Order: sequence, then C-alpha cells, then structure tokens
Amino acid sequence: MDTEQIIQILDSPTVARKWFASLGLQDMRQAHDAITAIAESGMTLDLVAVVGEQLEAALSNTAKPDQALKFLASFTTLSRNPIALGSLWERDLDALPTLLIMFSASNQIAELLIQDPEGYDLLRMTDGQPVDRTILIDEIRTEVLQLAGDPDISRQLERIRNRELLRIAYGDLVINQSADVIANQASILCEALLQSAVELASHKAIRKHQLDLKSAEELFFSVIALGGLAGHQLSYGATLKVFLIYQPNDSQWDEQIYTNILNDAIGFLTLPNGVKLLDIDLSFQLSAQNVSGCTHINDAIRFLDFSGRTWQRQELINARPIAGDQRLGHRFLQHMEKWIYRRYLNRADITGIKAQKRRLHRWEDADQLDVVHASGGIHEINFVVQFLQLINGANFPSIRVRGTLSAIYQLHKAGLLSQEESNVLRDAYLELKRIHHRLQILHDVGTTTIPSTQQAQSALAQSLGYTGPETVNTLINDTTHRLQVSQQILERLLELSFDDDQDTEPEVDLILDPEPSEEMLDEVLSKHNFNDANSSYQYLMDLATERIPFLSTRRCRHFLAMIAPRLLEAISQTPDPDMTLANLSTVSDSLGGKGVLWELFEVNPATLNLYVKLCSNSPYLITILTSYPGMIDELLDCLILDHLPTKQSLRRVMNELVKGAQIEGQELIDVILAFKHAQHLRVGVREILGKDSLADSHKSLSDIIEVSLQEIANEHFHLLVEKHGEPIVEQGEMAGEPASLTLVGLGKLGGQEPNFHSDVDILFLYDGAGNTRPTNRQHKTRPTSNHHFFNELAKRILQSSTRTRPHGRLFDMDSKLRATHQHAPLAISIDDYEDYLKNEKIPLWQTMGLCKARVIVGTDQAQQRVAGIIANRIGKVDANADLQSQMVQARLDSESGATDRNLKRFQGGTMDVEYIVQFLQLLHGDNTAIQRPGTVQALESLREQKLLEEDDATALIKSYIFLRRVESGLRLMDTTHRHDLPEKALELEKLASLLGYESPQSLVTVCRRYRQANRQRFNKIFSRS
Repeated sequence: MDTEQIIQILDSPTVARKWFASLGLQDMRQAHDAITAIAESGMTLDLVAVVGEQLEAALSNTAKPDQALKFLASFTTLSRNPIALGSLWERDLDALPTLLIMFSASNQIAELLIQDPEGYDLLRMTDGQPVDRTILIDEIRTEVLQLAGDPDISRQLERIRNRELLRIAYGDLVINQSADVIANQASILCEALLQSAVELASHKAIRKHQLDLKSAEELFFSVIALGGLAGHQLSYGATLKVFLIYQPNDSQWDEQIYTNILNDAIGFLTLPNGVKLLDIDLSFQLSAQNVSGCTHINDAIRFLDFSGRTWQRQELINARPIAGDQRLGHRFLQHMEKWIYRRYLNRADITGIKAQKRRLHRWEDADQLDVVHASGGIHEINFVVQFLQLINGANFPSIRVRGTLSAIYQLHKAGLLSQEESNVLRDAYLELKRIHHRLQILHDVGTTTIPSTQQAQSALAQSLGYTGPETVNTLINDTTHRLQVSQQILERLLELSFDDDQDTEPEVDLILDPEPSEEMLDEVLSKHNFNDANSSYQYLMDLATERIPFLSTRRCRHFLAMIAPRLLEAISQTPDPDMTLANLSTVSDSLGGKGVLWELFEVNPATLNLYVKLCSNSPYLITILTSYPGMIDELLDCLILDHLPTKQSLRRVMNELVKGAQIEGQELIDVILAFKHAQHLRVGVREILGKDSLADSHKSLSDIIEVSLQEIANEHFHLLVEKHGEPIVEQGEMAGEPASLTLVGLGKLGGQEPNFHSDVDILFLYDGAGNTRPTNRQHKTRPTSNHHFFNELAKRILQSSTRTRPHGRLFDMDSKLRATHQHAPLAISIDDYEDYLKNEKIPLWQTMGLCKARVIVGTDQAQQRVAGIIANRIGKVDANADLQSQMVQARLDSESGATDRNLKRFQGGTMDVEYIVQFLQLLHGDNTAIQRPGTVQALESLREQKLLEEDDATALIKSYIFLRRVESGLRLMDTTHRHDLPEKALELEKLASLLGYESPQSLVTVCRRYRQANRQRFNKIFSRS
C-alpha cells in the first residue's frame, strides 16, 4: 500500500467502505474514525501506509477486528512519539500483529496498554516469558518495600500488578504458553503482592507501637495460603484463601496487633475507590469464636484436633506459608500432617470421608459448557484428586503434594491412578484451564461458561487456535468430550475409593523376593530414576543385611521392606539416585544396627528424608560416618535431638572423652579429632535440616574449635610444667604470680563465624617475662625462661593441631603467623604486644585483623587487658583518605585469580562486606559500641549507631548470611574449591538441592544478584567516606 491509496481511503467513503469490508470490519464509521485518528496522530503518511498494509495482512485474522482497530487508534493517538511507533512497526513485522491480538482479546488488556504505553516496550523485551518464583517475588518485594513511604501505595501496587498481568496475558495470548505455566505465574504474582503487603503492614505495626528490634522480632506470625494460591494454580482474578497464625514470644502482643497487620495488608491492596487489587477470603475457621482470620497456633491446633471437619483436612492438603515467618508456618503444617493423613480411621473419620464422597456424587447442577463447575470440570477434578490424597495419604506419603497436576502425577506413580486415568485427568485439566483463562480474558474474570452466542463462540474458538469452517462446532464438541471423559474417570475413582483389597507395593516385593526377575528389577527401579538396576538392587540387599552377627537380618529386611516405597521415592528425588543409594549403603554398613534405623524411619518419615539428603549431598558428613564405624548412636542423636550443643555441654563431653582416653591409653589428639568430627556431624545434620540460624551454627563450630584448643593447650602446658616447672611472672603488677597462655583468635574464628573447614588463625601471648620454678622439690626439672616455655608450648599446639592423622588433621593453622612482625618469636608477652601496637607503622592487614580479634583462651584478667590493648589501637588509627585508598587497593588485589564463581574473593563476594565493616570500624575507631568481631554483629551495631544506613545494613546482612550459607553448603559437599560454585552441572544441582533450591540456575542468579548489590554498596560506602 502506498500513500495515494491511504489518501483515497481517507477522502473517499466508497473506497474506504470497500477496504474496511475486506478487513472484516463491521462498523464503517468507527473504522473511518480510527484510520483518520491514526493519520492525524502525527505519524507520516508513508508510515500510515505501512500500518494499512499490515492491517490488510493481520486484522481479519483477529477475533474482534473492530475492537482491535478502535484500540489501535487510541494507542497510537496517546503515544508519546507516533513516528517512532510507526517506524517500529515498519522494522518489526511482528509488533503490530501482536498488538492487534492483545487489543482484540480483551477490553481490560487494551485499556492497560493504553494507560501505560511503556508496558508495551516491556512486553516486547520480556516476550512474556515466565519468571522464576524466587526472582519475581524478590523483585516485587524489593520494589514494593522501596515505596513504603508512598502515601498512595495501593496505586503503586496496582501499577505493579497490571504490569505483571500484561506479561502473563501476553504469554497466554501471543506465546500460547500452557495453562499450568499461566496459573503458576498468576499465583506467584498474587503471592508476591500479598507477601509484600504483609511486610509493609508489619513495618507499620512496628512504627505504630514504637517497637525496638527485640520486640519487633517477637511479632511471630505466618500467613498460610489455601486453595489455588497454595497449589500454584490460580486463574486470573481468583479468590485468595488465607489465614494467619501467630505465636508471640511475649504475651503483651495479643490477637489485635496481628489482626491489624492482616487488615492493614488488605488495606494496602485496596484502592481508594474501594476496588480490591486481590480478592482475599479469610473465612477458613480455626477457632470456635474467632472470625478475624488470625488465630494463636495452639488454639488452631486444639480446634482442629477436637472440632476439625473432614473438608478442613482436605482443604489443608495444599496449604503452605506465603508470608511472615516461614518456619512457624511449616511447623504448624507439619504438626497437622498426621491429623490430615490419618493412618487409622475411627468412626468419625470414616463418616466424614463418606460424607465427602456423597458430596462429590451430589455435584451441583451447572451449565454443560461450564468448564469450571460442570461435572468433570476443573472444580470436580481438583476436589476428587484432593479426596484421593486425603484417603490414601497415610499409606502413600509421596502423594502429599500441592497442586492438582503434581498430585495427579504422584497418584499415578503410587499406583493409585492408571496411566490412562492420569493422562485423561491431566489433559482435561490443562485444556479446561486454558479455556477458562481465555474466557476470563475475552469477557471478565468471573466467566466460567462458554458463551451461547455464535459471535462470542467464534471469537473464543479463534483465540484458542481453532481454524476451518467448523471451528465453533469443533470447540463445543472437544469441550463436551473432555468433560464427559473426565466425569467417567472421576466417577470410577470414587466407586473404587473404599476398595480395601490393595495390592502389595512392588517395592516391598522387591525387598522380600529372594530371586526377583530382570523385568521386575527394571520395572520397579527404573521408575525411581536408577540407571543401573542390577547395582542398585545389590545395594538394596546390602541395606537388608546386618553385618553384625548377633543382630537379626530377618528383622532388618522386614523393616526395610516397610519403608522401601518411601525410601526409594526419596532417593529418586535426589540429583543422582544411583550415587545416593551407593552412599546410603556404605554409610549404613559403617553404622551397624541398620534395623534400628529402618524402624525409626518407619515411625518418623522426616528422619528418612534427612538421611537420604545427607547421603545425597554431603560427602563431608559421609566421610565422618564412614571413618568412624559404629556411630549409629551419634547419628540417632543428630536425627532426634532438637538443639545445637552449647559450649558447656561441649566441655562436659570433652572431659568425659579425655577421661576415657586416659583409661584406654588413647592419644589425646585422636580423641579430640573424633570429638570434632562427631560435633561437626551434629551441626551439619541440623544445617541440612535448616533448623538453626547461620549465626548459631557458626557459633557452635567456633565453640568446637575453642574447646579443642583449650584441651590441647592444657595437656601440653602440664607436660611442660613437669619438664621445666611452672612459669612465674617476675615484674609488674603480676610479679610472683603464675604466668598463663593467652590465645587470640583472628579472622573467622575471632568473629565466631567459621565454617566446617575455616583456617584457624591464632596469636600466642603470655602474661609476662620471668622464669619457671619447680612445683615439686622431689621432681627434677630443667628451669627455663617464660619466653622459651611459652614458645615451646605454642609450637606443640601448632604441631598437634596440624599433624595429619589417619582421619585427617584437626585444623589448618598458619605456622608463620606472628603477633608482631614476620621474624618475631611465635609467642610474645602481652607487654611486648602492647608496645608493638603503639607503633604507628604497623601493616594495614594487621590493623584490619584487629577488628576481628578475640581472646578465646586465657584468664579473665588477660582477656580484659588484651581486649583493651586492641581497642586502644583501633581507636588511634589515623582514619584519613590514605586508609580508604589502601583498603580499596587491598580489596582489589585480593580479587586476583578469583573467577566469577568465587563467592568470597570475586567482586561483591563476602570480602566486600567484611572490608566495609572493618573500614567503618577503623574509621570510627573511638566508638567502642561498634567494635564487634563478628561481621553480622558489627553490621547490626553500625546500624544501631547510625553509622550505616538501614537499607545498606539490612541488605549487607542478608547478603552475607546468604553467601555464607552457600559456602557452608559447599563445605558439606567437600568441594575442591572451598568458595567457588561448582562448574559441573550435577555438582551444582546437588548444591541447589542441599540448599533447598529447585533450580540450580536460580541459585546462580541469586548469588550473582547479591554480589552485584554488594559491589555497588562497596563502591558507594568507600567513595563517600
């Protein structure tokens, strides 16, 4: 088409009507007004001709050509630069047809695009691709929290919702993404908005009640989702069913504050005109009196235990925490799991289940083309699938999953659905869901029935991709067939739901059959993702056999058979099932008493999952278990005990072990090495479970090091006293008193934040100069100077700690590290140390090291004195621009040789955070409140002292904890490179699994984003200070 043709269309009604008719347009006046508006928008005629040519090719293929052209005219008229828009359409031949599809589909989508033309650019850039759940939630949460002070926050939330809805609808209409992807994206969007609103409401409550940090932490609550939101299967504009449980640490916070938080969150999601951005339903009853949607966790548990109905059990199948404290929510749901999936049904249970069954048979009468409520429709599929989960979940833990599609898959794997039943229900669900989504877009979010008018049916069929002369009839026939076949399957399943003649699971037969066939091996083991069926079967037989003669193999085999289905299912979910099973066999042989383990796993499924996870992803803990045969008691303690060891308990254990070693004649270092490994096992198991904060885990690891070093120091001190006599201070305030050793921890040990393999950096000091004197006149000694005595003691501690034994070495320690200069003695007096620190020219690395220095062994007097000396030195640091430039250069130098997979030394790694902390501590050295050796503690103190902005401190703390948690996972995996994300895909998948990430790429992405943010803050803080 050329400009002359466009002019003729604009000037001649006859030419225009003929052209409009060829485009499939009905309203000629509206069409003429639209073309005129485009021509008068400021777009050049040659570009209008390009638009006309593309309309000829694409407009007649849309479901509603008149609507599409009308909105296209409005969009062009309101565009900031119509010429640029026309040029875009000229360059990108898909851009205009895509717009026409969107405009034709929905008035609401068209209006959103017209109101926010920039949303069109975003759609083109993102191409409507789905976004990972973690990334989308983090991005929306970050964006919303940045708007916390905006008085019109609901409008901002509406903007974010509309932007993401456009992306989802684009993926639905243009990219033609599957229904489950669309439902998942819609669910993530709603979860992110609700989570952000709840967090905003929490901040509002904290400000309103003027809570300090400790009191704010006592706002202990969790928002739990039900239904489609919990199952990641929302449609557009669906209702969100949620409730809130709370368990405050302080009784002063009653129900009202939590009710206010929930109401404020809903308020943030409501526009000033009363329109709700999200439709939230709080009607799920957890208390006889409470109707606010907020319930104390104990009241909720008590109510459900005594008064809960069967429909509530079924409703809770999909439940999951989405906001607030995740741990509290998971704890509640884990507690209720036994109530939901009862193994032994009493009369009330059976009556309730039969009532549910009758309820399904009395399904509401609905229009035969209602894809949601008709028999065989989405609602009934959801309901029956949950019903099957409810009545079978006690015996088949693998079907206790969220979401209809996941449940159908697991029901099939458990043998509760045939292949045909699984396929029919899955395909029907997806196709009906797709139709439902399209109905919501074409009409409104409440539409569930295929319309009765020919024009509306034709538009729906065209939108769904039906072509040909019989598109409407084909759509109606396909939909009717889907509903009928689905209904037949569902009715058959309900008839069989109380069939007690269930076949024995094939996994049980595999364990008990003395000579299973090759076909049986392949059939059973291949479905659990094993590649080598013969080797896997042999490992299973090893698990069924006790190696200790006086233990019963028959009993062991029996209990293994009882847990075999769950065990193999858990193993199949690991990144490498074959290796997991091999490790499990090796570890179990080393432990001994396998039957005890299998019996424990039968009554406590959580311990089975943990054991499998340990054998899948933690070579370090596996090495410990296989290096010390017979550690079953220690492992059982790890699986059952619900707390980390305290320093006092570690000392008691150490004392008992030392006493035993003296009786049995064991070497002390071997006892301490076994002690370290046993305690690392305990900390590592809880790390896998995610039961403790990173700070608590690090403190326990630090305590283990300190208790071990204290025992080594005590042992060698007494040996040297026997040889040389007791060291005595001969000058100063302590003249005539015994001299003692002081160990100063640096680095990760000083900050009480080591991981499982951190280097142990120690400075050796002693009280003062002098000589030794005999403690027993009858015992011949060789007197020596205190200098010689304590240097010999330091040397022995180093040698004992770093000497390689059959089970490895105790610690990695730098024998060249000195309290002063490189060629100084290993141990020096505290007086000499003080004199050295008064020197103005000590190296920068030593000055920085003082920020993390902490006395870990020594008398109270020595501890106070050394701490004072260090604090004085830090307080006298000349915080000039030279310090800043030197530290920046030192950080840049540390990056040398580090790849972008390095979480410590590469740009934005944990060293960025540590350098920021140490720089600010030295810059404000006279402020003793911030002189905390731990990185996170120091960041908190800097925030409290207003020396670091709130958002910077919070972000750095979160980032540091996250990166150190990943680092801890790397240590449990015992990777060669301690701080590098694995290069091999399988190793990266194992790390992601260990840390609870579904996707390895998500883990890599989050790591990258944290490091990018760290480097930005590093540059900002160092540039402005």
